[in-house]
Amino acid sequence: MQLNAKERKGSGSIVSGADLARQVEALRERISEVEKANRALEREVVQRRTAEEAARSQTRVLLRSLGILAAGSSLDRFLGHLLKVTVQQLHCEGGTLWFPDPASGGVRLHLEYVGGRVIGASESRHPAVLRLLPVGGKGISTFPTDGPETYMMSDQIAGMPEENQAYVRSLGVHALLTVPMLLGREAVGWICVRSRKRDPAEMEEKIHLAEALANQATLAVQMARLGEQAREAAVLGERNRIARDIHDTLAQGFTGIILNLEAASMTLRKQSVDVALQHLENAHGLAKSCLDEARISVRALRPPTQRPSDLMDQLEVQVGRASSAGVSARLSTRGDALPLPLEAQAELVRIAQESLTNVLRHARARCVELSLSFAPGELRLSVADDGVGFDPAARHEGFGLQGMRERAQRIGAQLVVASRLGAGSRIETLLPLRGG
Repeated sequence: MQLNAKERKGSGSIVSGADLARQVEALRERISEVEKANRALEREVVQRRTAEEAARSQTRVLLRSLGILAAGSSLDRFLGHLLKVTVQQLHCEGGTLWFPDPASGGVRLHLEYVGGRVIGASESRHPAVLRLLPVGGKGISTFPTDGPETYMMSDQIAGMPEENQAYVRSLGVHALLTVPMLLGREAVGWICVRSRKRDPAEMEEKIHLAEALANQATLAVQMARLGEQAREAAVLGERNRIARDIHDTLAQGFTGIILNLEAASMTLRKQSVDVALQHLENAHGLAKSCLDEARISVRALRPPTQRPSDLMDQLEVQVGRASSAGVSARLSTRGDALPLPLEAQAELVRIAQESLTNVLRHARARCVELSLSFAPGELRLSVADDGVGFDPAARHEGFGLQGMRERAQRIGAQLVVASRLGAGSRIETLLPLRGG
């Protein structure tokens, strides 16, 4: 039987069972893909929310930490705060802070957060207080040097003493996360966090947050190191300054006393009593001056305070001392005097004093001239003598030239030494003046 045109057209719209099955399967696959995409999107949303919350938490922690630092708190209080916050942010039960022990090369317990409070090693019941532990990762100890590591208390932990494991288990702890505080490649400490969770994956998910918090502790330790280095440098600088003061006051004063006593002895042999008495009077004045300088140094550990108008008077005193020791000395000035900082005045006087003392002790000079000149933008202090001279490039024993250079450097001046054997010497101090 043949179909008419209308019947043939209707039969073309009929879908076979196989085609329908394929369409249903394709639709199911599409639905499955959409569901997977939705689940991935949900996970991404959760991760973003978690990251945002972690960022907000870190910001709050950082602000609190900065507040503690700004309050001038001790390093231990700051580190204790970070240890407590790290434990709380990671939703754990407690933790410890460890530092390397330079003497033994091991690791010592410093702080412990247990029972809701931070305690020092002296209060802790941790067995590690009595036994230093080695540095190293898994297989050596629980103190890695390359990056964070997790340890499950259900396993046998190599490098962790049995008594330590027993103590940690007694606290109900099932997992440990140790984060090294890395400064470059150096581990300056370790933060160990304790958890009662049995799934190691939960601890590993918190590693990035733990590292971020450990970085704050690393920064605090480095700041403490730099502060200690600055204090040591300040102590060393103060020792050098005291050494210069002793050399430039007491030692030089005693040199003048000795020269005057020697001169008095020689004149007494020649029956020149009046001249001898003058030398003895000079020696007495120098001894009194040395005593005054010693009292000032002990009382204030700094040069005597001077008024701006005292510079010329102080230089006149130094020239007078040189004259009393038997050398023809004089002071000349040029230009209009300008006010100077007190520190600059004190150092210039000490440089002149040291220069004149060197002339008396070594130059065998007959005449010495001290000149002070003010020019636009510069002050020039010069001490010139007609003595035997010396080689400035040669190595010299003593503290004189070195002390003068250090004093000039402290006030931003330049010390120029010019001398030749048999042709005398000249020592100039060039101090730039602000404002011309």
